[in-house]
Amino acid sequence: MRVPAGEATAEVVVRRSRFIARAIPIGSREDAERAIKARRAEYPDASHVVYAFSWGDEASRQFGMSDDGEPRGTAGRPVLEILKGSNITDCLITIVRYFGGTKLGTGGLVHAYGDAARRCLEGLRTIEKRAMRRERLRTPYELHDTLTTALRGAGVTIIDEVFAKDVAMEIEFARDDANRVGEMLRDVSRGTISLD
Repeated sequence: MRVPAGEATAEVVVRRSRFIARAIPIGSREDAERAIKARRAEYPDASHVVYAFSWGDEASRQFGMSDDGEPRGTAGRPVLEILKGSNITDCLITIVRYFGGTKLGTGGLVHAYGDAARRCLEGLRTIEKRAMRRERLRTPYELHDTLTTALRGAGVTIIDEVFAKDVAMEIEFARDDANRVGEMLRDVSRGTISLD
């Protein structure tokens, strides 16, 4: 599976109706809801703001969509099908429509929304989604700076640090890097810190 590495936009005009698509990365359903609300506020005079999203890992993937007043199944469903077929997750596609005065019919709507979503995803840069692992570590103060430098150099994200009697750290890294990160921890700490 792949995830967005940025944003992309595309515009399609069909019989004077404008379809303005945007694809963005999301980290949760709440992120999607906030972005949809912001998109509606950005285009308050639009006829419709249709959306579809995919979020989560392959085993726990969640989806959402809305036709936003278009005939049922003519807007959100084709956008979602394009998104599913792309194998991209953690992504929201919104499509703003400005009605051009000519009805497109159900087939025309399906085609227009699908085409806008497809063009948008064609311009979206993606990266491979990697399964992540979180761990908690404890380190004495004298090792903290060295360990922090080594962790960051190894591409490990430090999520949180609590400074008390020692330093409690919460870290995150790709699961397939576990052996490399474990070896680095043992080397830097001379065997006193390891992954469980």
